[in-house]
Amino acid sequence: MSNLNSKNNNNILVLSSLLAALIFITTGYILHIPMGINGGYVHIGDAFIYLSAVILPTPYAMATAAVGARLADISTGSAIWAIPTIIIKPILVLFFKKGEKIVSKRNIIGSIFAGIIGTVLYMIAEGVIIGNFWSAFILSTIGMIQPIGSSIVFIILGFAFDKSSILHKYIYR
Repeated sequence: MSNLNSKNNNNILVLSSLLAALIFITTGYILHIPMGINGGYVHIGDAFIYLSAVILPTPYAMATAAVGARLADISTGSAIWAIPTIIIKPILVLFFKKGEKIVSKRNIIGSIFAGIIGTVLYMIAEGVIIGNFWSAFILSTIGMIQPIGSSIVFIILGFAFDKSSILHKYIYR
């Protein structure tokens, strides 16, 4: 599958912006469930980070993840998480591989690893922020709902996109 090429730079920027907006909206406002006293919350926005990872060139996907998720943190009163977010969310992109299909064995496994690594990294960040790694660990185990939900949404969207051949019709032409 050909990747988005330099001829389509405007398409890359438009798609990156659209996906950043979807990450922002789904992270900050759709199924946004506050958790604990630390300003954290559970959401399904990572599904669009995973989708970005498979569709966009890696540097664009990383920037899209950082911008969309950080805007959600800032706009929802969770600004304390903005710095960890711009470090952690781009890392999640690295677990995915571009290919003929969005949903592949590799990307399903990638979504699982991204969820685990993201949870562990946020647990460490929370331990630093609140000064108590034990409490952070307990809160993070509850937060495993987020990566599970995001993986399910990613797979559902991926199957829909794969079935409709939307990538080949509109993005990789």
